[in-house]
Amino acid sequence: MRDQVERTRDQVAQRVEHARTEFEKRRERFGKRLREVLGQLRQAVPEARRTSPTVRSRGRHQPETIDAFLTDLLKDIDGYWTRTLKAAGLPEPQIRYDWVAPGARVLTGCGEPADDRAAFYCPADDTVYVAQQFAADLYNGVVRGLPGEEAGAGHAAGDFAVAYVLAHEYAHNLQQELGVFDNRVTPSAEPYELQADCLAGTWANSVYQQGKLEPGDLEEATDTALAVGDFDVGNAQHHGTPTERRDALLAGFRGGDPSACSRYVQAG
Repeated sequence: MRDQVERTRDQVAQRVEHARTEFEKRRERFGKRLREVLGQLRQAVPEARRTSPTVRSRGRHQPETIDAFLTDLLKDIDGYWTRTLKAAGLPEPQIRYDWVAPGARVLTGCGEPADDRAAFYCPADDTVYVAQQFAADLYNGVVRGLPGEEAGAGHAAGDFAVAYVLAHEYAHNLQQELGVFDNRVTPSAEPYELQADCLAGTWANSVYQQGKLEPGDLEEATDTALAVGDFDVGNAQHHGTPTERRDALLAGFRGGDPSACSRYVQAG
């Protein structure tokens, strides 16, 4: 009986060791791919200038409808990444979106329905879902239940608050298309969420480079990053603390360099 127990224990240990070896191989391949892809983007975006640019109105303060406002933002974000990837010799990104109508409940490929609080990217159907009601509430600063804000960190409000959230979700689409997203590499969502924050920051830098960043825009984005951070560090879906999310956004903004965002998903 003892021999059988020992044999079983040895077999389990061998399987565990095999699984660990396979995990390390996948992580090494993934890390190499991550550095290659993001490294190709290094020269595509200049660093932010030290001097302040002339501020010009983007004309987005009074959108006629929230869905038109979201579409306008998405065009700007998509245009930036299309230019950036093209300059790096990479395929231009493809994106689908659904601005969920108020009161609607949309089935998604991820098994998670999109309702009035939706703001997520679903890789299964390659679609960004943002609810019109959520975006309008975010724009007006009346979203409730954000973990960081409930803990006293930040306040989510304004047009650039919406812009940050949409740029973050678009970044998840990029991670999927560039092949740098792999759930097998890490049991936690946090590295990918912080990387998406960083990539959103590089888009915000492009707005700055064009002289279109208005007073208060960056503060709206960083306050929102603080507001959506959480402290549930033991949860696999932990997205990063308020401070971590704000700092990741600023890391992308200050450098304006997507390759800097590789730091958040380590190769081991």
